[in-house]
Amino acid sequence: MIRPIAITLLALLPLAAFAQTQEPKKPEKPAPTVLEAETDIRFPIWMDLDALKGERHYLFGTGVREKTIFQVNVYGFGWYADRDAALPILRKAAGAMNLKSALNDEKFHEAFLSDNYNKSMRWVMARDVDGEDVAEAFDDILEPGIRKIAKDKKALDTGLAAMKQLRGYFASGQLDEGDEIIFIWETGGKLHTIVNNHEYKVIENFHVCYAMFEVFMNEDPIDKNAKEMIVKGVYPYMFPDRN
Repeated sequence: MIRPIAITLLALLPLAAFAQTQEPKKPEKPAPTVLEAETDIRFPIWMDLDALKGERHYLFGTGVREKTIFQVNVYGFGWYADRDAALPILRKAAGAMNLKSALNDEKFHEAFLSDNYNKSMRWVMARDVDGEDVAEAFDDILEPGIRKIAKDKKALDTGLAAMKQLRGYFASGQLDEGDEIIFIWETGGKLHTIVNNHEYKVIENFHVCYAMFEVFMNEDPIDKNAKEMIVKGVYPYMFPDRN
């Protein structure tokens, strides 16, 4: 009985109103892109994130993850953020510093890791990588960041358990060249992991969020040039008249 009733109600709508609701929306133009030079991977200058109800994140900088002494490109990455929410926090942290000082100020770099605004990263694989290798890499790069901010054993154990959960998303299977991974650090310590448009269960742990992004902004980052690009890219928006 439900289906005939629905059809009857639809038939009672004024024709003009029905036509208006059926008018197709004009698709938005895709975001312009920039090229990450080492990998030839393109990154849009903004991303509208379905996981955050369409919130727009703007590109701050790009870089590449290299592995081994032979400098094999593993993936290209782009660092994004909710720019309007990020700028006041970064501006306050920068204080009176000029750009040259900010580039060398680790306390300023810590502001990029604030839990008070949403940020994201887009990775695109530059080569095929076994899933277990990716999982093991998380052990190496995330654990130091978790230990850095864990205040006690309980916090450390909880952070390491969250790392193990993230590790499990990648431990089986393989990532192929061109595969896309998006990590979103949502305020409140929520880590979204999206692989080729498939979103895994959100991990709610500040420590693993911090560790995932910290390796790109610490004293020995994944890509030093990318870290510098991120700071240089955001500074003109914070202080248009400051060099």
